[in-house]
Amino acid sequence: MSEFLGKYEKRLRGRDIKSFDVSILKEIDQFGSKFDLNGNAKPFYGLTCIACIDRETRLFHELCDFQNMLREEFKENGLGDIFAFLNPESFHMTVCDIVTSSDPIQFQSHHASDLIKLVRLAFEQIGILGNVICQIQGVGLKRTITILVKFNNEIELRKVLDIEHKIKQLTGVNVREFLGHISLAYFVRHPEQKNETIKKILFQYKDKDFGEFSISEIYLAYFTNMNTFKPILAMNIENGRVTRHGISLNNY
Repeated sequence: MSEFLGKYEKRLRGRDIKSFDVSILKEIDQFGSKFDLNGNAKPFYGLTCIACIDRETRLFHELCDFQNMLREEFKENGLGDIFAFLNPESFHMTVCDIVTSSDPIQFQSHHASDLIKLVRLAFEQIGILGNVICQIQGVGLKRTITILVKFNNEIELRKVLDIEHKIKQLTGVNVREFLGHISLAYFVRHPEQKNETIKKILFQYKDKDFGEFSISEIYLAYFTNMNTFKPILAMNIENGRVTRHGISLNNY
């Protein structure tokens, strides 16, 4: 493994259930920040560049089946009210956050409009990269239950990081560093004395292989909550084409 790929793997281990320290859960004070106690998504807004999971793929169905299996296992172990499970239609991998906000984004404002224009410019400059091929393998836990995104070689990882770098360079925004994962569920309550039970359940699937994730498009999407987003721009990394997609906004 190259040093470049090794650094990514090292960061990814911070989410991996194999190295997760359950004592960390005691320190988290944001349970229920994005979902209420009944599992309903609270308003939370963002402009985010993402790769979506195609609903027609084997990967999508594997993730749905696994999420349903976890839901049942948690329920059987008295943990049914600890997590809010995301709608499968919202499954995605974040490439680069642009804006996160507890208030609606005002697209009429110069700031939001300028950011969208800059993301479009970044997309146009990125051009043709070819599909990104990555592997979906293993389970992670932090404030969310996630599936981990891994890369077999440096070339594929560099494609994603080149996209991230260009967007950050042009927008001047650097919310967080890329760490490939797909969220399945959010904590809504503190697990109290059930930390070890949660880890034990998830640890069974520490190396579970969900298959290949082939990415041909990156979207700039507008999130209104963690279950709901609408594409604004689409970049096809096979042919370099950038298009408006979905909702219509003025001046971009």
